[in-house]
Amino acid sequence: MRVVTKTGLHLTLGKKVRATLRGEKYQVALRGWVENEYLIVDYPQFQGDFVKIAPLTGCSLSFTSDGTYFDFKTLVLYSTAQPIRLMVLEYPKSFTTYQLRKNNRHKANFPFKFSLEGGSAEPMFNGTIRDLSLSGALITHSQKLTKGDFIHLTVNLTFGELSNLKAQVRNVRRNPGSKRELFVTGLEFAKPNRDQDRILREFMGTRMGERRRSDRPRAPK
Repeated sequence: MRVVTKTGLHLTLGKKVRATLRGEKYQVALRGWVENEYLIVDYPQFQGDFVKIAPLTGCSLSFTSDGTYFDFKTLVLYSTAQPIRLMVLEYPKSFTTYQLRKNNRHKANFPFKFSLEGGSAEPMFNGTIRDLSLSGALITHSQKLTKGDFIHLTVNLTFGELSNLKAQVRNVRRNPGSKRELFVTGLEFAKPNRDQDRILREFMGTRMGERRRSDRPRAPK
């Protein structure tokens, strides 16, 4: 379960975060919170042994969520290793963020066709766009590609057809989740033209509006 708080902090139950205490870094999981009061995380360990932590010890937490890096300072309010191993932290009064991606990406599930540059002008291969941004896409497909290849893709989005959009292969890996589309590939678009850019921006604007509406806190019933 992911929650966006009123201050914009992204919190997800069970999410692994990095805790820094007295200059040492530990990986812990977020176990719960009460907004504007406290956070609960795992009690940190080092090589299987629990670290001794006094109340009011300074602590910082950092993690990523949806392409955004979050970092904030807090204090240890309470910690216990028995009978359960948890640490209670002061809820952050403020936090810093920065975007890890040049453009926001949005999950998608659009079938598309593509051809290799230098090959046939007609789209020859099929694939699925799994996420999409103004600058690139993540796709799954069966035709093997190589880093550095250029392809031309055509896909029908809500606001029109992206036709013959040129993209460069930035990374390729095997897709363990499918026997049909064997590869997962990251693409970077190569200077979309005016119409292609307009269609992408309209699609992104709609998805961002949907996300903002879904992230709004709901009034209690």
